[in-house]
Amino acid sequence: MGLFGLFGRKKEVELDKVKDDNKEKFLREPGDNNTEGILQFENLNFKLAVIQVLMYDLNLLKPCFDIYDFADEHKELEINTDSYTVIEPALNFFRQLSIPREFAHYVEKIDMDGGNEVYMNIIPQWDGEDECFDLNNITSSEIRQFPNLKEATIMSSNFDKVKEIFVAENIDVELL
Repeated sequence: MGLFGLFGRKKEVELDKVKDDNKEKFLREPGDNNTEGILQFENLNFKLAVIQVLMYDLNLLKPCFDIYDFADEHKELEINTDSYTVIEPALNFFRQLSIPREFAHYVEKIDMDGGNEVYMNIIPQWDGEDECFDLNNITSSEIRQFPNLKEATIMSSNFDKVKEIFVAENIDVELL
């Protein structure tokens, strides 16, 4: 069960209603179909794993999202930073974040872990014990965007299926 199966589709606060000068740097304009130069993702949980590497591990993707700063800047959203559930405006930020293709070659290893900062900024009190961020689906086209990706440690409740795709792309993968 992935992120959306667990929490269902809640009414989402649209990110474009939130004013933040820094976010404009990486977000596509609504209706902008020009994706050249932008990494493409079919699976949000894989995108989150890549964001962890580029934003939090390597500090390449800026601005670095922090839920506490975000909540302070957007008090009108009444964000509960002690939440045990998905903070929709945070999830929307990551969902809509455009990642420049030029950063793809920096991703050499993915280490999905329940304590990763990307997850703590979406569900601050998440204990990592459920399947919320499991990587249960991935496509070869997603992986092929990362020519230097050689190994991955993933969270998955569908590991055998996902492993086949990683192995087909010559990437060593293991289950956390």
